[in-house]
Amino acid sequence: MAERQDYQFEFVSATSFTDENYSNWMSNLTNEKQLCPLKDLVIPGSHDSGTFFLDQTAEIGPDEPDMIHNLASVFGKLAKNTVYNWSVTQNLNIYKQLTSGIRYLDLRIALHPQKNELRIIHGLYGCAVEEVLQDVRLFVNEHPKEVVLLDFNHFYNMDIDAHFRLADSLLGMFGEILRSPGKFGANVTLQELWGNAENVIIFYHNSDVVNSYPCFWSSNFITSPFANTADRKVLLEFLNEKCTKTNLPKDYFHVAQAIVTPQTSTVLQNLTSTLKDACAVRCTCHVSSWLKVIAQSPNHKFNIIIADFVECGDFIPTVVSLNYYSY
Repeated sequence: MAERQDYQFEFVSATSFTDENYSNWMSNLTNEKQLCPLKDLVIPGSHDSGTFFLDQTAEIGPDEPDMIHNLASVFGKLAKNTVYNWSVTQNLNIYKQLTSGIRYLDLRIALHPQKNELRIIHGLYGCAVEEVLQDVRLFVNEHPKEVVLLDFNHFYNMDIDAHFRLADSLLGMFGEILRSPGKFGANVTLQELWGNAENVIIFYHNSDVVNSYPCFWSSNFITSPFANTADRKVLLEFLNEKCTKTNLPKDYFHVAQAIVTPQTSTVLQNLTSTLKDACAVRCTCHVSSWLKVIAQSPNHKFNIIIADFVECGDFIPTVVSLNYYSY
């Protein structure tokens, strides 16, 4: 792992950025960056983006294993509280995430069987998907030069009719501003997107939907390796391996998951705590520090970097600033 003294990093001027205007960071990029492929920009994203609200009055979600459902049937509210404490990964709602500089949203969806609603899911049911889409639409209407990437990558309780229902909602909300893969794919530039008045890209991890809706991007256009560790040191070793110029894919998007994943032992050792307090905030701050250290590494390369509790420390400014380092 790189040590701090290995690199000297001189910041290339990014004077157009202040704490107040990360809502416009893409439109404020240099002309050189506006002409560079989107896959070569460094983009801050949020992990499990919709978990700012989870419904503790609803049943345990279909994404949880049978063991958790069984514990909830025995311990009721106590078990739900624990699931809630370890499932919330974001404080900010979608609109606030976007105005803070986030441009990639990690979205997991389930059909609520009783309410017949498509909802965010992570341990518990969250808000209706429609609320998320409305926040995104509001933001891109206000900031037409900011490009938002929506990644629908996990689905639960959803048959093909439910998928088409979600796809129709996406098309209805963003139809005229959607960017389809086209012949350039991830090599599209900001200036081309602006010229076409396109500022939403949707990844949809279901082949039937993508075949029926060619405006969506399939999972073949994006890779997102997962460390699956609760150890920050192991996480950084994983990121050091995956985020190199030789390992990063050349023609599609790449997500660096800068997150720790609590194991059962982690939760049991911290039953009265939360994901945020026990490990997530420290991880986000630790990753931000690491990114500063290797900012001018001749070996590293980044595209999308996601984290929990993205407002903590200086994660978003640090990720955006990587667009201004010269190698």
